[in-house]
Amino acid sequence: MKPMTTLASLLAAPLLLGLAATAAAQDSNITQPIADLERLLAAEPLVITQAEISRPKAKGDITLRADVSFGGAPPLRVKLRKAEPGADTFNNVPRYDLAAYELQKLFIDPAEYVVPPTTLRFIPRADFAKYQPDVFRTFSAADQVLAVLQYWLSDITVIADVYNPARFDADPLYARHIGQLNVLTYLIEHRDSNAGNFLIGKAATGARVFSIDHGVAFASTDSDRGEAWKDIRVDRLPADTVAKLRTITPSVLEQRLGVLAQWQLEGDRYVPVALGPNLSPYRGVRREGKDLQMGLTKSEISAVNRLLVRLLQRIDAGEIAVVAAPN
Repeated sequence: MKPMTTLASLLAAPLLLGLAATAAAQDSNITQPIADLERLLAAEPLVITQAEISRPKAKGDITLRADVSFGGAPPLRVKLRKAEPGADTFNNVPRYDLAAYELQKLFIDPAEYVVPPTTLRFIPRADFAKYQPDVFRTFSAADQVLAVLQYWLSDITVIADVYNPARFDADPLYARHIGQLNVLTYLIEHRDSNAGNFLIGKAATGARVFSIDHGVAFASTDSDRGEAWKDIRVDRLPADTVAKLRTITPSVLEQRLGVLAQWQLEGDRYVPVALGPNLSPYRGVRREGKDLQMGLTKSEISAVNRLLVRLLQRIDAGEIAVVAAPN
């Protein structure tokens, strides 16, 4: 497989087609169109201009709140989280973060995404070491660190639980956002309900809600980090969301989640390449020669499908109501 001369050239066509639809996602929480943010995070050359631990009081936190210049533009604030060697350790599985972001696209429109724009990038280890001196190569062949890059949300707050049953009953738009969030957390079996992983906008009515950390999800082992969002917490869901869920087949899940990111080794660095055929559906991190690929495994995708089927059965049985979108 040949490395891309520029990832932006491959992304440009679909992003331009989607620009009109995604422009509505520009609001007080996400202040740029989704398509623009996806392009910046995934394709533009980046320079870290400043970074610090995002939650210094949280024991063991390794996530950086970073200001990053993309292509020489004024810095944009992002969440920057390094992968551990091998990129597949408990509570630090970069492919899970990207899988959650991609999965939501199957049933949520860009203007209502509950996971902010997220991508995976290789960053020179020396650049990362300026802010985290103890950082190691993610893979021995490349002097780089794989990182999750995620847009830093604006106009949000952290509260004990973004789901408020009384507000859910009184505010239809907020209820819609909570329902969409809950569908995603259920499908990925989210097992880390710490307050900092779920954020809510400051709007008095119709506040958006977000999930920003998915390291303990999918096939993660059970944990003591809180599993409130692993199950369906609400008693009704948006009708259009349910209609989109009904169109998701096992083949759609495989196409969307089987291969999430791919790189090729050039010297001592991995460079992004176009997604190719699945190198091994039974492994999440796949290396074959100079190729590196990440995606969900066959069993992880099957688990998502089982949960989807179970959810639709509960809806069809009347256990979970379906409501029209608020005016």
